[in-house]
Amino acid sequence: MKLTPGASRAVDRLCGSIRTARLRRRLSQQDMARLMGVSLGTVQRIERGDPGVAIGNIAMAFLCLNSLDKFERVLEPTTDEIGVAADSLRLPQRVRSRGVKRVEENDDASSREPIAY
Repeated sequence: MKLTPGASRAVDRLCGSIRTARLRRRLSQQDMARLMGVSLGTVQRIERGDPGVAIGNIAMAFLCLNSLDKFERVLEPTTDEIGVAADSLRLPQRVRSRGVKRVEENDDASSREPIAY
C-alpha cells in the first residue's frame, strides 16, 4: 500500500508514540507481543509504521498500553469538528408540517398527551 506523504507522517508519529509508550512502561517488544497475543514481528512492524498491519493489532497495542480509551476516541462523532460543520451545512432551510393536530386555545392542557420526540 502506498501512502501519501501526509498519511505517512501521521503513521510515523503514531507508531513512534506507540514505541515511546512501550518504552516508558518498561516493556520489551517480546513482552508486548506476548501480551498482545501476536508475534514479535508484528510488534516490530507496528513500530516501523508498516501500513499493512491490521487495525485489530493496533487496537491490541493500545489495549496492552492501557490506552484503549484513546483509540476509541479517534474521530468520535461528538468531537469531530469537521463532521459537525458538514452536518450544519446540510440542515434543512425549512421543516414541513407532518399533519400534527392543532391545539385549540381553550383545550384543557392537563388532558393533552405529552409530546414524544
